[in-house]
Amino acid sequence: MVGFTLNLPVIEVTKVKIVTATSVPSLIQARQNRLVQLMEQLLQDGWTQTGIAEFIGVEFTTVYRWVKGKTVPEPESRNFEKLARLSGGTSQTLQKYLDGEITLSVYRQGVAGRVMTQVKRRSKPSNEKIKQEVLAKIRLLEPAEIAEIISVTAAFLAQQS
Repeated sequence: MVGFTLNLPVIEVTKVKIVTATSVPSLIQARQNRLVQLMEQLLQDGWTQTGIAEFIGVEFTTVYRWVKGKTVPEPESRNFEKLARLSGGTSQTLQKYLDGEITLSVYRQGVAGRVMTQVKRRSKPSNEKIKQEVLAKIRLLEPAEIAEIISVTAAFLAQQS
């Protein structure tokens, strides 16, 4: 029997994130899921899909696709910037949230304080002006959205009594 020695090169081990065809959709899906959470938060804050579309300057169907997790606005787009502003962040912080680098609560941190400051700065409109503004916005809504508003309002009034 003959002995021999095998000299193999030393290989350093480094961590490498491998992006495969199957992992790219999951990254995209994760971003879409986080956008859905943000959109749900905006709707809970009292925004409607129509109101969001008007603020950002897009069609209702665009916002609908965001709410349903079908698409995400491009980070370099004006829509992305306006969505960030609407939701209380910046383009950079919205990007970090969608990438999963920060949580929704961290992203939205301070939003309530900024909203209260803006409300305090505004002059108090008359009740009649408020009614006119509300009716004008209601006319833009779909029947299902109007029913939802009525339901939420009824629940609010029941809690107040």
